[in-house]
Amino acid sequence: MTLFQLEVFLKVVEAGSFTKAGEQIGLSQSAVSQAIAALESSLNVKLLNRHKNGVSLTKIGERISILIRDLITIKTKIVNEAAGISEIELGTLKIGSISSMTAKLLPGMISTFQKRFPGVEVILYEGSYAEVVNWIKIGIIDVGVVTETKHEFDFIPLLQDKMVVFVPERHPLNQQSTIRLQDIANEPFIMPKECSHLLQNIFKQQGVTPSVQFEVSDVATIIAMVQEGVGNTILPEMSIPATLSKVNASYLSPQVYHNLGLELRSSKDISPVSSAFIAVGQEFTKDLSLKLFNSYQSIIVKKSER
Repeated sequence: MTLFQLEVFLKVVEAGSFTKAGEQIGLSQSAVSQAIAALESSLNVKLLNRHKNGVSLTKIGERISILIRDLITIKTKIVNEAAGISEIELGTLKIGSISSMTAKLLPGMISTFQKRFPGVEVILYEGSYAEVVNWIKIGIIDVGVVTETKHEFDFIPLLQDKMVVFVPERHPLNQQSTIRLQDIANEPFIMPKECSHLLQNIFKQQGVTPSVQFEVSDVATIIAMVQEGVGNTILPEMSIPATLSKVNASYLSPQVYHNLGLELRSSKDISPVSSAFIAVGQEFTKDLSLKLFNSYQSIIVKKSER
C-alpha cells in the first residue's frame, strides 16, 4: 500500500469513475485501475463496486475511505509544516450545498472567504440533501450548507428560515397574509425535491396529507408551474426569487422555523481551513438576516391577518 494508491483511490471516489479520475490526475484509465487493484490486493478487501456507469464504495470501502482521508490530511499537514506554509494561506476547501436553498447565502460567504484567503482553492459540489449528507459521511466534502435535521453530524446554525406558501394570483386565498396547510391539502401540490424531507416532516407534524402531483427540483420551474395554475407549493424564504409575478406568496400558518447552517462530520477534529470558513460564515450572516427581511417584505404581500 502506498500514498500514491491512496490518493488515486480518493480521486476515483470523488470522480465516480476510473476514466474521469485518470483525466483529472493525468493517468490512463488502465493505470488508475491497476493502482486500485494493487490497493485492494494489499488490503485483501474489495473497496469499490464496478458498474457500467462508474463505481461506488462498498460498505468496507466507505469506512476505509474516511481513514484514508484522515491519513492524506496528516500527510498534507506534514508537507505544509516542512515548507513553513500556513494552512490558511494555502489549501483546499470542499463545500456541498443544496443550490436552491442556499442561493442567497453561499455566494456571499464564498466571496468573503476568498478575499480573505486567496490562496485557498474552493471547490463547490451541488446536490440534493441526501447527496450532501452522504458526501459529508464519506468525506468527499469538508462542510455542507444544509438545513438542520437529526443525525450523527455536528451542525452550526447560521440563519433561521421561514416557510412560504405560493399560490396562483387568482387563487381564492390570494389575499391572505397566512395560509394553513389544511386550506390547500386537497389541492394539487408541487413538491420541491430539494426540501422534501423538511416539508414531509411539517405535513406529518400537522396531520396533513398533501395531494402531491409533481416533484420538481428547480425553483424557477416550480414557480412557473404555480404561475400557470398547475398547483401550489411551499418553499423556504431563502429560496424566493428576487421578483415574482402572477403568483402570490403568503407565510405558512402556524409558522415553522428551521435552521440553515453548516454541517460537518465532527467539530472536534476540524481543519484550519474549514474552521476559517465557519468563522466567515458566522460573521457574514450577522447582518444578512435584516437585509433579507427587508427584501422579502417587498415580495411577500402584506395583508390583514385573518
